[in-house]
Amino acid sequence: MPTAVWRTSCIPTLKAVQPFSVTVAASRLALCVAAIFLAASGCAAAAPAEDLATCFKQQGDGAISACTAAITSKKHQGADLATAHIVRGNAYFSKGDYNSAARDYDAAIQVNPKNSVAFYNRGNVYNRLGQYDDAIENYDKAIELRPDYANALNNRCSAYTSKGALERAIEDCSRAIALDATKANYFVSRGNAYNKKPDSDRAMSDYDQAIRLDANNVSAYVGRCSVLIDKANYGNAIESCDQALKRQPDNQSARNNRCWARAILGPQEQLKQALEDCDEALRLRPNDPYAFDSRGFVYLKMGDFDKAIADYDQSIVLGGERPGSLYGRGIAKLKKGDAEGGNKDIMVATKKRPDVAEEYRGYGVQP
Repeated sequence: MPTAVWRTSCIPTLKAVQPFSVTVAASRLALCVAAIFLAASGCAAAAPAEDLATCFKQQGDGAISACTAAITSKKHQGADLATAHIVRGNAYFSKGDYNSAARDYDAAIQVNPKNSVAFYNRGNVYNRLGQYDDAIENYDKAIELRPDYANALNNRCSAYTSKGALERAIEDCSRAIALDATKANYFVSRGNAYNKKPDSDRAMSDYDQAIRLDANNVSAYVGRCSVLIDKANYGNAIESCDQALKRQPDNQSARNNRCWARAILGPQEQLKQALEDCDEALRLRPNDPYAFDSRGFVYLKMGDFDKAIADYDQSIVLGGERPGSLYGRGIAKLKKGDAEGGNKDIMVATKKRPDVAEEYRGYGVQP
């Protein structure tokens, strides 16, 4: 099962959760959402104090050390202290220490409740946690404090997309685009909402515009790949994933999408290449149910039914009983002579999605 990434400058997960993956309605794609989670510092002017100046200039561990010294010195208060917490929070954020990042954003808000950036960054933390209502609440506050905060509108769009509130998502992304139509990421985010709706033509139009604005926007190429798969244009889908992987070889979603497209095309050489892509996708994200589903499909088409069943089993354990995984496993069981188990899986899959048999016939697979 393919994944369509929605990420460009995504922040990492706050704990062990799926990285901004959502299943696209009426398609077999999981989009990894392309919100631009910019870790904005909010420091408009350099602070006169030397320790704050060092805090604001440093990155990573250097920022953590310098900002901690400034914060614990007790010499600073108000906007300066809030900014030091935000800068340190961003450094923790980039290191993957999200609890510490959240604590710093909390502290910044306590010191300066009118700091829109602190609410925005805290919203990003909740967004990444999958706590979309909390994320939206923080973006709401950031936008209330700064109505032209295009990044906050864009990220709220992504949170609404993840919740399935697609009209509100499209409205937010459109507002962000109206504020700044030069940001490729805003078009990717709106394309993701259209893709999930699904409105493939508008999604493709937004992904294409993102590429016109930024020819190296990986998320836009992966988004195009997902739309082309949905349109059964597998050759061009592979080409779009090729473009994504040319720019970012370790893009897991592009690997998985290309695996899926190659598996559907299905000549033996394509199946070998598909298997390589799925293996790499699982190396990059070992617990991705969509990649297990895709590899199970590859093994099914290769006639290796034991491995197909094992991968479908793992996909179902990790991602639940999705119709495609159940149907593929059912076919593999039937091919092995397990009529009872195969028919049961197919019956459950068909009950969940009545057109699943027709879908798989289109892939060249049937009981």
